Amino acid sequence: MARARRWLAALVLAAATTGAAAEPAIKAWGDKPTPPLATTALDGNAVDLKDLRGRVVLVNFWATWCEPCKDELPALLKLRDQLAGRPFELVTVNYGEFPDRINQYLARAGMKLPVLLDTQNEVSKQWKVGGLPMTFLVDAHGRVRYFVFGERAWNEGEPRELVEKLLSEVPRA
Repeated sequence: MARARRWLAALVLAAATTGAAAEPAIKAWGDKPTPPLATTALDGNAVDLKDLRGRVVLVNFWATWCEPCKDELPALLKLRDQLAGRPFELVTVNYGEFPDRINQYLARAGMKLPVLLDTQNEVSKQWKVGGLPMTFLVDAHGRVRYFVFGERAWNEGEPRELVEKLLSEVPRA
C-alpha cells in the first residue's frame, strides 16, 4: 500500500511538473537597451514606441501562418479589453507578411487588432525575434522589462500579474 502511494505521488508530481513546463517562462530583459520600434501600421498610420511613453506596452510578434500565435491573439485582445481606460497599449507586429494577407486573416477571424507591419523583418531583427510568438513587456519609461518566446494566456495568471506590476509603477499625472 505504501509503495502504491509513493508511486501515485511520483506520478502526480511528474504530471504537475510536465504541465508547468508546458508554458514558456517569462524572463527578465535585464539592462539591455530597448530596440527601436518605428514602422507603419496596417491602417497606414506611422507608429513609434517612443510616442507611447507613459503607458505599459505589450509588444507581440506574430504571423498568420503561426498556429500558437493565432491561439494567443484572443487572450491578448481580452487583456486589452480588461485594461480599457488604464495606461496600457497592445501593439502587435506582423512578421514578414503583407497587408492583404493580414487583412484577410483578421476578417476571417473577426478580430480588430492593432497591427504594425514588418514586411522585411527589419524590426524583428532589431528585437532579435528568433521564433513566434514572441512577446515583450515595456514599462511606462519605454524600457523592455520582460520577454517570452511562446504562447501565454496574457489575460490571467503570471502574465497578467506582471502587467499589473508595471501598471502600478506608472507615474500619476
